[in-house]
Amino acid sequence: MHRLRKLPALALVALLLVALLTPSALATPPLPADIGTPAYGYTAALAAGARVAGSAEELAAAQQIEGWLDSMGYDAGFQPFTFGPTSKPVASQNVIAGKPAAVRGNGQAVPLVIVGAHYDCVGTANGADDNASGVGVMLELAQRLADTDLPYDLVFIAFGAEEAGLEGSDYYVKHMSKTDRERAIAMVNFDSLIAGDYRYIHAAFNHKTWVRDEMLEIVDAYDLGIRTHTSPRYPAGITPPGFSDYTAFSKAGIPVAAFESTNWEIGDLDGYLQLDAATEFAGTEYEDLWEIWHTEYDYLEFIDWLLGDRPEEHLKAYTTLVYVFLRDLEP
Repeated sequence: MHRLRKLPALALVALLLVALLTPSALATPPLPADIGTPAYGYTAALAAGARVAGSAEELAAAQQIEGWLDSMGYDAGFQPFTFGPTSKPVASQNVIAGKPAAVRGNGQAVPLVIVGAHYDCVGTANGADDNASGVGVMLELAQRLADTDLPYDLVFIAFGAEEAGLEGSDYYVKHMSKTDRERAIAMVNFDSLIAGDYRYIHAAFNHKTWVRDEMLEIVDAYDLGIRTHTSPRYPAGITPPGFSDYTAFSKAGIPVAAFESTNWEIGDLDGYLQLDAATEFAGTEYEDLWEIWHTEYDYLEFIDWLLGDRPEEHLKAYTTLVYVFLRDLEP
């Protein structure tokens, strides 16, 4: 059983008294005033150029992410791997930073939570949506939690070579120890967060839903506008395998919360179409623009111009949700 940390009795009484004057105080404890802003900044910096899997640019991006994490006080490092034909393997790397639990267990395994996002992109644009945005949220969470005592081990992973076939996450899970697999209570995955019409949270296909369900309570408390899909093609609130880096973790039996911004209510009802373009851009040259990811439009300046405040609003909502969840989680 896992739950969000409960307030001590005196603190609860104090908040109840405050709530008499401000009814929202109990449901929505104070948050950093600029939450989501650092995520946007990291997104913009990482999306300054393309980062194709196995390229020199992907390596440079990995070094940039490692530097950011180190500047927050983490001791980040690379997990190198290769993919492709054995006769001509291609090199990539995951970037990993760990935060140990504040107190170690008395002979018991310390729970483990993993937060990840892939940093590579396809070569058609700069991959602002897919997936500098996911890395941006992950980095803001790492920054905000760096000095917070937590009752579990927390690991941040920027996955390489996702676009080449989920290679980085698959390699990471294959090389997890049996102990780490067994003590992993949650994996949070961010992928393509700023362009789609709606904000989504999914559990994965192993149907272990406690992480998603706990987070949905926070969504309601903070009115974050994050939903589950109701497509008849898949079980409600469940995302199928192969869409992103949560896949290997789900196969390993680890509970997953996977985030994306898209639109599961149009097209083939599978989330591949992000924009209801006929509604959003009717009468413009972009009325047939249904996707940003994997297109020449996936750069931040265009997305901001086309969608206004949507990217910043999406980033704020996702960062708020997972920050509260990680801050208050008590395994």
